[in-house]
This record gives sequence, structure tokens and C-alpha cells, in this order.
Amino acid sequence: SALGPLECREQAVSADGVLQLLPEKPPQGWATLEWRVVLDAGYQQRILTAEKNKVARFSKGPFSGRAVFQQEPLSLRISPVSTADSGVYRADFEDTSGFVTSPCFRVLVWEPVRQLHLEARIPYREQGWCNLSLVCTVPGASNVSYNWSCTGGPPGALEQQPWLHLQVHEDSDPTVCCCNASNLVSWGTASIDVVAACRAAASGLFIIVLVAVSLGLALAISVALVVTCYWRRKRGKDPPSGHVEQSLTVYEEVGKARTIGAPNRTSEATVGENTIYATICTKTRGPSHPQEAESCTIYSVVQPTRKVRLPCRSRSAPQPPSLKRKRLDPALVSTAYVEVT
Repeated sequence: SALGPLECREQAVSADGVLQLLPEKPPQGWATLEWRVVLDAGYQQRILTAEKNKVARFSKGPFSGRAVFQQEPLSLRISPVSTADSGVYRADFEDTSGFVTSPCFRVLVWEPVRQLHLEARIPYREQGWCNLSLVCTVPGASNVSYNWSCTGGPPGALEQQPWLHLQVHEDSDPTVCCCNASNLVSWGTASIDVVAACRAAASGLFIIVLVAVSLGLALAISVALVVTCYWRRKRGKDPPSGHVEQSLTVYEEVGKARTIGAPNRTSEATVGENTIYATICTKTRGPSHPQEAESCTIYSVVQPTRKVRLPCRSRSAPQPPSLKRKRLDPALVSTAYVEVT
């Protein structure tokens, strides 16, 4: 007959551990024994069938190769176990008259408390006071209960929760808070100095402010250097204020025909009206910049009226610079465009 959960003995075991079930008072006159389990997953499984003083017969299933049966002392051993093995295990003893006795076990397979992680969070700090939240976590563990203890008696309620809220001053004496996490199969502890955590938070805030100020100063210096370099480069391209580009235009008109007399002979030369337009562009730079060639354009118009008779002079007598030994076509009107680079 099936027995309720209150009639079964509870037994907890750690995952990857060994489960050993020993009935307290097995019947003395039992003839056959059958171990069964109703798993928490919702299905039943027969583990083995044994006759007194004979070898047990194991059923195929999830317990094959893991279950071991002993008659002296009478026990069932399963290793290793997992959380899927949780359930109600029952031993059905039947005597020669057919009477059945069925002791049972409520087996709980839990993950152990392997490693605790204790973290101090400081969401608010003002004038040396820190509001701390201690958070204690146990990765992978199940059915864990928590207990807190602190030295020095800091203000705050010691809660039976994975967190603890405190308020401490950074100039207080060292205060150590300890988190104790446990379940039915294992336990673990972790501790932290809350005053040291408050001081570390203050130092961290100071470092953040110092880094921010340093970055701002470095940015300002970089901008100033960029602006200075740009201004100097632009100033180097522009000519100095005392040396500016100049453009000089010369307009010269040679008057009407005139007579040029020679001291030795009576020959004369008549020169017609000439007009010369000359534009001279100069560009002067400072001493540190070499002078570059500048394009200058000279326009000359010569309109002779008739032949030019050159006077006869001795080779030793100098000639005026305005008259040279040239022959000009009287009918020619010449316009010359000369660009000097």
C-alpha cells in the first residue's frame, strides 16, 4: 500500500554524492523485497527485486549501474545521485504469508553551497556616510537560507535574506559583516569589511573626479595647440605687413617729330609720335622667403611716320641711347606683347 509523505522519513543528500537508504526495522521473516521509487518528475521506477539469501535482480532504467543492494546490513546504495533522483523511495517487504510492509524515504537531492559571492553596493554617499547594500549570492545552489552577523554592532536590521542594508561612516572602526548560507546538505560563509568598502568608494570617487579633470585639461591644451598651429601656418602663407605686392604702371609719350643734329654733318632724323605702356609687377617677400618669379606684361606700340636718317658720326663719338642702328619699315604699325616670367 502507498504511504503518504508524512509517514516517510526525510533524507537529504548533496548532488554528486552518495545516497544510502537503510530501513530501521526490516521484518524478520521477509521472503522477497522490491525497491521502487516515485520520482518528483512524476513517474515510477522499479529499481530491483531480491529474495532472501539470493542475488538481487536489477531493472533496466536510470539506476542501472548506480544501485547496489546489500542484505547485511539491509540497505540500498545509489551513487552518484543528481537532482533528478529526488522522490519517494519505498521498500516492499513480503513474508511467506503474503503480508507486505513498506517503509519509505523522502529523498531530497540538492546542489551544495560551493562558493559564496559577497558584494558591497554603495548607491549613496554624503559627508563621509555610506549607505551600503550587501548582497550574498550562491551560484547553482538550491533551497538556501541566509544568516548575517556583524562586529561592532552597526545600525541596520540583520535580515534573513540574501541582502543586508547598513549605514556606516568612513572614519568608524573596522566593521566586518559575515554572510552564512546553508541548506540541508552544505553550508558556506563570506565576509567583508564595510568601513573599508566605504573608504574605497570615497577613493574611487576622488580618482574619477581627478581623471575627469585631467581629461578636460588635456582636451583644452590640445585645442589650444591646434588653433596656434593653424594661426601660425596661415600667418606664414600671408606676406608681412611691411612687404606688400606692388603694381607699377608707366605711361610715357614721346612728343612730335623733332630734329636731331649732329656736330659733324647736316643729316637729321625725324621720329614720329610713339606711345609706350609698361606695367611692371613686383612682389617682394621677407628675408626668410626667396623671391619667386612674377608674371609681368609689357605692351609697346610704335608708330613711325617716315624713314629715319641716321647721322654720320665717327666711330669714336658716342650715340644717343634713343637712336640705334635699325631700319624700320615706314608702313609698319607694330604692336608687341611681351610677357616676362
